[in-house]
Amino acid sequence: MAVAGLIYGPEFHHLDHLAPLCALLEIPLILTEQKLAIEAEKFYPDVKIFLWDPNETPEKLVSSFDTIIYSTPRVLFDEVFFFAQHLQRRKIRTIWCPHGNSDKGRNSLFMEALKEEELLLTYGPRIEAFLKEKGVTAPTKRLGNYRLFYYEKHKKFFDSLLSTSEKPSLLYAPTWQDQENNSSFPKIWPLLLEAPKAFSLMVKLHPNLYQQFPEEIGLLRKGGVQLIEDFSPIYPLLAKTDLFIGDMSSIGYDFLAFKRPMILLTRSELTKAGRYVPQEEYSSLFAICKEELRKPPPTNTLYEETFDVKRLDISAFSSLNFAL
Repeated sequence: MAVAGLIYGPEFHHLDHLAPLCALLEIPLILTEQKLAIEAEKFYPDVKIFLWDPNETPEKLVSSFDTIIYSTPRVLFDEVFFFAQHLQRRKIRTIWCPHGNSDKGRNSLFMEALKEEELLLTYGPRIEAFLKEKGVTAPTKRLGNYRLFYYEKHKKFFDSLLSTSEKPSLLYAPTWQDQENNSSFPKIWPLLLEAPKAFSLMVKLHPNLYQQFPEEIGLLRKGGVQLIEDFSPIYPLLAKTDLFIGDMSSIGYDFLAFKRPMILLTRSELTKAGRYVPQEEYSSLFAICKEELRKPPPTNTLYEETFDVKRLDISAFSSLNFAL
């Protein structure tokens, strides 16, 4: 059975989820954006990349592969590949791979779109319970925190990509402004220009924010804010982060692995693992950061609830059976 990963179009936020998985499974990753291919080859050099013209991709993919691992619902796959499948009289099997674990989607219908999937890859219990809440009953295959495993496997390489600051390092990584209004960025961005020099503040924005708030991001650049751009792997950044600032982004759940303090600007399940700061306290954000850096992070079981900690072994990937 011929299997490949696929990112069709400029879905840069999918790269750090599919590239490590493809590397661990020793399968190719099909891309249709040159900039994305350049980034993939830079940060995931052990992944075999196929860069295909988007207009030629449907015919080539349907004739070359049986199964595709993808991070969007089947309905979106069929929008692009329906005619190629019809003409070649072949139905490509798709396997859904999550692009992060967050508390988003409870007030929208994104997860409901997964009801047509044949197989869902998961990190562990939390996302599986959420899928059931949404009425998604497709079979699941649990992989655990394979992205952390991939980072640890290539730790020396990844750690060499970033310098270490002598100052306490803060990472602000908000999600985009979706239909649930989950992003803290529209309200918090002016404060980023006032970050005390006692901190090393890194800002990693969701790719969609660049289209939504180009003027604000331009002002951040002019103001000297350290934007982490064209850098898809998240775990090397988190490894060098002393305190995480976030909202509903799945990166907050990734940061649980490091057992360090975090500040959450929106209320969610993740606030069990950090300090929730409401909007009326945003002006004191950096003073609160200073306080939290002096404290140990709260004790909780969120990491174990999110990621199957028994799956941090290469056998979880080498023995992955795609047959239902």
